[in-house]
Amino acid sequence: MPDGREVDQAELLGVAKDEERARSLLRALRTLSTGPDPKLREMAGGVLRGDLTAEQAFTDPEYTAALFSGADKIRRAGELRTEAEAREAEERFGAWQEARDTEDESEKHSPDQEPRPTPQPPSGPWRQSGTGGVGGPGGLGASRSPGPFGHR
Repeated sequence: MPDGREVDQAELLGVAKDEERARSLLRALRTLSTGPDPKLREMAGGVLRGDLTAEQAFTDPEYTAALFSGADKIRRAGELRTEAEAREAEERFGAWQEARDTEDESEKHSPDQEPRPTPQPPSGPWRQSGTGGVGGPGGLGASRSPGPFGHR
């Protein structure tokens, strides 16, 4: 938006369908807007500023390709980590999830306050493993079932 204001949850309800998902989408956009991928930073920043709608961003071929590429890097890094790294990541993810839950509760009770910085996903040695040096928090990795499409 031209005045420097960030979109709010209500403006994301068309895509998110409910307040909880809108809050999660806003948080994800904030994270992507400061992340390492320039295409995702561009997309998230555009949505947050109101330069483009979430619908436009999620249907743009370049932005969706960047999203899927990032997800694929996370999946591969998860598959390459050791059991010890997976356990450590799960513990860090639990702590990170507790911090997000606490933040969610605070936001529900005082929605008019300035947005707080989103807790950063945990980091660890598994982030450097595999191609691309990207990983993801807990629960992702070799122990995951291949799903209906099998392993890639």
